[in-house]
Parts: sequence; C-alpha cells; structure tokens
Amino acid sequence: MPPTYIIQKSRRRSISVSVMTDNRVLVKAPYGISERTVQEFLLSKKDWIAKHLEKQNQEAAKADSLGLLSQDEIKQIKKRARKIIPQRVEYWAKQIGVTYGRIAIRLQSSRWGSCAQSGNLNFNCLLVIMPEEIMDSVVVHELCHRKHMNHSKAFYEEIDRVFPDYKRCDKWLKDNGGVYLKRVEK
Repeated sequence: MPPTYIIQKSRRRSISVSVMTDNRVLVKAPYGISERTVQEFLLSKKDWIAKHLEKQNQEAAKADSLGLLSQDEIKQIKKRARKIIPQRVEYWAKQIGVTYGRIAIRLQSSRWGSCAQSGNLNFNCLLVIMPEEIMDSVVVHELCHRKHMNHSKAFYEEIDRVFPDYKRCDKWLKDNGGVYLKRVEK
C-alpha cells in the first residue's frame, strides 16, 4: 500500500491512479465505490506506483544536486523566455503554415505548453533553460494543434512532417522534465 493516498470521487465510470509531485497517490473513482475495491485496485497497481514514486525521488535528488532556482533566477528565465519563445513560435508557425493568437509565458507547475481553440498559446518559461530542440518540440506540438485540436494520428503525422526528431525530444522531456519542475521553490 502506498504511504498516503487520496480518493477523489466524481461521476466517472472507472478508477484511475496518479502519483502527485509530493509523492501522494491520487485515486480518482466513481461515487459509491467501496474502500475495499479501491484497496484492491491500488494493490493491482503497486508496481506501477512504486516505479513512479522512485522516479519522483530520483528527480527530486537530481533537482537538489542542481540547486533550487531562486526568485531572481526565475525572473531572469521569464524575461529570457518572453524574448526567445515568441521568436521560435513565429519561425515554426511559418514552417507549419498556421496562425496563432496571443502568446503567454508563465511558470507552470505541470504543463510545458497548451493551445486554446482561439489560437492563444501558453508556454512554461522553464523551456528556455532546456536544450533548444526540446523547446522547439513543444512549440511545434502546440502549433500543430492549430491544424488538429486533438492527439490523433493526423496530428502526430503533421508533427513528424515538420519535426522528425519529435519522438526523441518528447521522450527526453518525459524523462527529464520533472527535474526542471522540482528546481522551483514551492
């Protein structure tokens, strides 16, 4: 059993589990589900939970070794991001053949980017302290949503057409992104 878990009940049909950044386990479950069913579900996911808890602990250790980012460093990162990311968006939008709306740059706790139906784009400022191709892969991902507002096969074909190295960059971000997020003081 995980050390701490939280049950969030709603009008959903199935049970899911996720590991939160503070190492608590979040179980999302339908109303009316018994505690025993939740416990059995958690037991069936124990290896998955252990793997993700271990990954979180490794990320935290690596983030500690690199050092937390101070408020002043974050301010400088945001300033740099507000200059660089719009340039990359403009470049890649031309390559893809799409338009976009407003660009917002923020320090986000879990997302690297998003694209609204309106065409407005949001990006995590921490992208500018990562390798440039990683930042570009996120920019391309969000701009491709201007053609496909989903994660369909056509969406990923569009990404591959413009940015063939996307899968490697996406894997890098999944493997290393958590370390960057953990470097931010809470």
